[in-house]
Amino acid sequence: MNSAHFGHEQPSSHGRFECVSAIDLLLRLAFGGVVTKNEALRALHDQPEPDDRRRIERAARIKARNLALFCAARELGGDEPGVWIVANRLADAIERFEIRQWPRLVAGHECNLSPSELAIYQAFLSGESVPKTGRHLYSLLK
Repeated sequence: MNSAHFGHEQPSSHGRFECVSAIDLLLRLAFGGVVTKNEALRALHDQPEPDDRRRIERAARIKARNLALFCAARELGGDEPGVWIVANRLADAIERFEIRQWPRLVAGHECNLSPSELAIYQAFLSGESVPKTGRHLYSLLK
């Protein structure tokens, strides 16, 4: 895979050049960073090959899902228990959400979601499968 197809090079702190993809720019914007006009234009005009684009889109969905699950775990771990306990709390919260809230949201009903439920909802909206066992979530959170 040739990274020049979907990004451009930008000088790093070490004087070397690194590839910055459109996904990186979007994530930078999402977290309050700044994107220059030249960076945006280059990302707009540098189009990846179809197979590369599918891989990039899947990687972005996984990244979004994982970020949402980390946010949910942070909400559920306010009392600072161990990672294993938080993973199991998250597994229980995902199960409750999938049974109670997800069907209502898919049907178009409005729901008052807690911060952890909102993060879980964002994980479901990523389009990637959401891990549902404490063991899988532990692997992700540790």
